[in-house]
Amino acid sequence: MPTGFAAGKQWYRNARLRPLNGADEEVVSESARAFLPAERVTALLTRCLMNLGPKASIVNEDVRSLSVGDRDALLLYLHRLTFGHRIHAILACPQPSCKEKMDLELTIGDLLVPPNEQAEESYEMVISKNSTAYKVKFRLPTGADQEEVARLALRDRGAASRLMLRRCIQTVEREGTTIRINDKLPTAVAEMLPKMIAKLDPQAEVLLDMTCPTCRQHFIANFDIGDYFFRELMNHPQQLYREVHVLALHYHWNEREIMNMPRSKRQIYLELLAETLNSEGS
Repeated sequence: MPTGFAAGKQWYRNARLRPLNGADEEVVSESARAFLPAERVTALLTRCLMNLGPKASIVNEDVRSLSVGDRDALLLYLHRLTFGHRIHAILACPQPSCKEKMDLELTIGDLLVPPNEQAEESYEMVISKNSTAYKVKFRLPTGADQEEVARLALRDRGAASRLMLRRCIQTVEREGTTIRINDKLPTAVAEMLPKMIAKLDPQAEVLLDMTCPTCRQHFIANFDIGDYFFRELMNHPQQLYREVHVLALHYHWNEREIMNMPRSKRQIYLELLAETLNSEGS
């Protein structure tokens, strides 16, 4: 993971994941309406993580405590385990008069950022503007923060961003005097701290530098791995049950056996079965 976490006096970046199986896909599909995106990420990673550092029994709170960038990195690794290392996406040109759709081919390696060798549980920085200096102690946003502001974001994205920032700030001092975080933040802090957080956790916001081949419009696109991952899983919501039906019909395995298979193994059997049926039909 690019940031990692502290456990005791040790700092850990290692995690172990297993690929998705049919039961995981079913849970994702059933939770689509009940859970918001950050909650779905927590639920899915909790199911698929086998280790976080030295810890082997992973619960929701462990995954919620991870930085946003670490959660996104784990989703990228989970995608590679489940679907492979290639990502195919479609982007639309933001120019209103164009809206041309563009095919985008990426790899997981294109999207993973190097680890932050200076990662800490919290950071202290001095933010200065107009000869006024503020000493700010803060931490990186976590999955818990995302879940907390998610419903507010549906109504007011600006208010959600401000709440997220306040949750991450631990103390603000001006000339040795502590400022109440619940009050309106100083303008300099509100403007500059998000940029510092983004620099410390670049995996949390992967930006793609794009140019439309039709109108030549240059634009920056935010690649949201969580949104892409779940769209890919739910692109054909009934496909999982069709696959279970076919395998159960021909191999006589029970539903639990098939649903516990990794997706890649299920696909291998389906391909072998298709080859057999085609050869028998010819």
